[in-house]
Amino acid sequence: MADYLAINWEKTGLTGVEGHIGVSGVSVKRAFQITWPEQLHPETDPVSAGSWLKNEFRRLKLSAKQILISFPRHDTTIRLLEIPEVPLEEVPEIVHLQTATRSSVPLNQLLLDYLLLPPREGKKTREVLVASIAKQSHDQAIKTFQSMGLEIAATGISSINAAVWISHIKPAVMEAPALIVNLVETNLEITLVHQRQILFTSSSAMGSSDPSVVDQTIKSEINRFLLSRSSQLSGEKISQILLVGGRPECAALLQERQLCDVEIINPLQMETFSQEPPEDLTSPGVLAGPLGILYSLQQKHLEVVDFLHPHKADQKPDRRKLQIGLGLAGTVLILLTALYMTHQSVSSLDEQIADRQKIQRDLDELLKRGQPTLESVALIQKWDNSNSKTLKVLQELDTILPGTDRIYLSELDVNRSTSQTSLSRLRAIGNAKDDLDSRDLNQQLSKSNFRVHPKRSTNKTFDSEYPVPFEIDAEKLPPRAAVQQPAEPVKQNGN
Repeated sequence: MADYLAINWEKTGLTGVEGHIGVSGVSVKRAFQITWPEQLHPETDPVSAGSWLKNEFRRLKLSAKQILISFPRHDTTIRLLEIPEVPLEEVPEIVHLQTATRSSVPLNQLLLDYLLLPPREGKKTREVLVASIAKQSHDQAIKTFQSMGLEIAATGISSINAAVWISHIKPAVMEAPALIVNLVETNLEITLVHQRQILFTSSSAMGSSDPSVVDQTIKSEINRFLLSRSSQLSGEKISQILLVGGRPECAALLQERQLCDVEIINPLQMETFSQEPPEDLTSPGVLAGPLGILYSLQQKHLEVVDFLHPHKADQKPDRRKLQIGLGLAGTVLILLTALYMTHQSVSSLDEQIADRQKIQRDLDELLKRGQPTLESVALIQKWDNSNSKTLKVLQELDTILPGTDRIYLSELDVNRSTSQTSLSRLRAIGNAKDDLDSRDLNQQLSKSNFRVHPKRSTNKTFDSEYPVPFEIDAEKLPPRAAVQQPAEPVKQNGN
């Protein structure tokens, strides 16, 4: 069905397995162990740590895209709370309220999940196992893998996940009171199970790595744990201890002290790996948590903690809401019946209004498309009316020019003016008998409301009778506004 990387997330590094969950069960491909470099750690820079880890995964040829994270028990907090016997839908709120009163850390900085323990005979309260983890630590792990483009499928606690793994490989152990004792690196995790239910779990640090000292520490921690859990056991004795990754000497010591069966379980021997596990894996118990969270996806033998998908109480149907809904539905039906006739009479008017609105929109669109053309026509008409007709300019020019006995024109060009301040443009090339004749012509044009632009002649035509060449460049100006003369005062009485 899918491939997963199940990882035990420690501050010093990662240990985990790559497995496949199929219809027939769980198959484990390989185990791996990665140590964080000193200069690079998710606590300071999750993105950079993810980039480095991506290269490590590529080196180890780990190709699964879905991640399961098992956090060490010592990185989490677990409390056994007693709550009143309330409906299931009220359990989450009560758990949050009681946790808030007992926690020294604000709840907005924590992620919570809980396991609701079965009722105990003769008690009016219900026990709840509440697990919490710092949101910041949880987010650092999530961001590290998300920066690699991987998907986080679940997050849990190593000691609880180890119990899940045991429930798959040794299901009979989960019925009678039993202890699961797991030595994970330098920490000891102890979990109490009874009637297929996790009752409590704890963690303690090992003060020494000397095997004999470790054995004595395990013995002392078990005694302390059982003493603190005596109320939950209600006088029952432990029937079996499962020692994950322990020594035979330790098993013999525990059997003598607790007077029960002690069985050593090694994950490297209980699981069939497609590839040989790494030789530097000195604490095989560290694999129990990742294996348990992997098995929990295949078949749920025990209720587990998942910080990504915390437990939520089943919501019971609210009959009052149903009754209110039925009453409202009846009222609405009556109103709809009353409105139906009105709607029928108004619908035809609405259709007529819609048709007329469509016609109006079409006409507006047609006018909108024709508006630029109308504006262009108006501008052309205005420009055309503002320019003098060529024939009129020529007639006016004929009255200004002297006779051909003094000058003659070889070229004459009259065009509409492109200027906003003139009506027409006059350009001419000719010859005159004398330089004064061309000057007089410019003066006559100026007097006739032309703006004359002085221009040096480039006329190269030579005529012995008219030896002076000239050019004219002038603009016909609009008529001058008439100047009103002041009225003379009326003389009265001869004055």
